[in-house]
Amino acid sequence: MPYSVILAEEAIVDIDQAVEYYNGISFGLGFEFIDILDLYFKKIAALPTASAIRYDNIRVKAVDIFPFTIHFVIAGDSTVTVLRIFNTNQKPRL
Repeated sequence: MPYSVILAEEAIVDIDQAVEYYNGISFGLGFEFIDILDLYFKKIAALPTASAIRYDNIRVKAVDIFPFTIHFVIAGDSTVTVLRIFNTNQKPRL
């Protein structure tokens, strides 16, 4: 049985910013980004342990088409919480 996927507030903000950016480049591209994320959320829900633990019990799944990684934790035996959606091309804050 697939896990439930819950998005943390920070992840929602990350997605909103990416959609706004991509739709600014080409109308509809942001919505394609959402469609791709939805596919990845389904993959994570089906088999969350397939993604490696990178740090502090946080697993990371790379998105193939867009330069993003999905950072999540397995919370309990039936829930996955997506903490952040990071842009791998973005410079970190110093």
